[in-house]
Parts: sequence; C-alpha cells; structure tokens
Amino acid sequence: MARSALLAAAVTVALLAGGCARPTVSRPSTDPSGRLTGGGVTVVAVLATEPDGTGHVRVTFSPQKPGYHLYSIHLPPGGVNGLGIPTVVSVRDGLRVTGSPAADKPVIDVQIAELNVDLPVYPDGPVTVTVPVRRTGNGRAEVVVTYGACSATTCLPPVRNRLITLA
Repeated sequence: MARSALLAAAVTVALLAGGCARPTVSRPSTDPSGRLTGGGVTVVAVLATEPDGTGHVRVTFSPQKPGYHLYSIHLPPGGVNGLGIPTVVSVRDGLRVTGSPAADKPVIDVQIAELNVDLPVYPDGPVTVTVPVRRTGNGRAEVVVTYGACSATTCLPPVRNRLITLA
C-alpha cells in the first residue's frame, strides 16, 4: 500500500513539474468584431490587423436554417438573367481593400432547367469570405455586406448594403 501511494505521489509531482497539469487559459479575442442578423442569416465580421496596418476582414455568413446556401462572390451584380444576389463584402471609414475577396468554400452551380440558367452558389451552410485590408486611421472600422440565401425551393428576403461596425 505504501509503495503504491509513493508511486502515485511521484507521478503527480512529475506531471506538475512537466506542466501537464497546468490549466489552459483561453484569452478572449481582442480583434474588433461585429454581427448582424437579417434575411435568415447571421453574419459575423472580424478584423485582424498587423502592427503595420495590413490585415484582413473575415466575414462568416451562417444561414439560420439547414438546407440554405448563399450566392457566390463572383455572381455578377445583377445576377444571371436577373436571378440571384451576389455575396458582397466591402469596407469603409477606417479601412481600405488591398486585394480580392476569397471564400472558404468551393463554388457549385445550381441549375434551373426551366429557365436554362446556372447560378454559382456555395454549398448549403456557412461560408466565410476573407478580404485583405489596410487600416487607414485609428477610428471606427466598418464592413458593408450584401447577400441572399436560398434553399432548393425558397429564397429569403435579400439583404443589401447593411453596415456592421467593428468594435
């Protein structure tokens, strides 16, 4: 009995000395962020910048119901034959865009055979668009979003030029 107690104490000391039993401290993000909800989608924007002012804005569009997708950032502004609302992320005030936006999901085509049209969309579910930016001042940073969410049978009201203030 004494031998097993001594062994248990030795293992505990070794674990504590090696750092295995130290608690992990998670630090909250200090990156400015903001969110909005509209058109059946929750949108979260986060700004990450380096000391030199360069960085990026990450905007995640999450449909609130399963089976809904968003249109591609590459959909023309007027859609295809007037169909579809492109996903757009722009910035203003304390930010300037320095490159092209990119999405974390591949673009797929949804074919509407009756109308003989293919629409570029992202797979159902959330999609994150990242835009390279540069800080142009120490003031407020703002992101402006436009998007539309649809399922195979229904489209929700589009959201156009909605402002997200990053704080």
